[in-house]
Amino acid sequence: MLQVPAANGLRSDSQWAAVCAIFGAMQPVSAQRIENAIRIVARLIETSGDEYWPILERLEAELAALASREERLARYLAGGRPQSARRLLPKPALSMLREDRAPHV
Repeated sequence: MLQVPAANGLRSDSQWAAVCAIFGAMQPVSAQRIENAIRIVARLIETSGDEYWPILERLEAELAALASREERLARYLAGGRPQSARRLLPKPALSMLREDRAPHV
């Protein structure tokens, strides 16, 4: 059986196993893996207290960031432009009019 040093802050082998499941072998990050980790950490919080809240909050932030990246990528691949670029780029008709009205030197 795995012996967990008391210094690592975990109170049992099952908690250590849960942490290993979260941070185990490096695999591609997916929404499903993050959601599974959130459930594990939620159980740790329920059984052990609020000391695991920072981990839960970090996982929630990572899940939101992953969803945002996937949504933006899908939008860009579908031909949409980011909102900020729409505001910065002049409409073609207006830029043409401005060039026609410029004084000739």
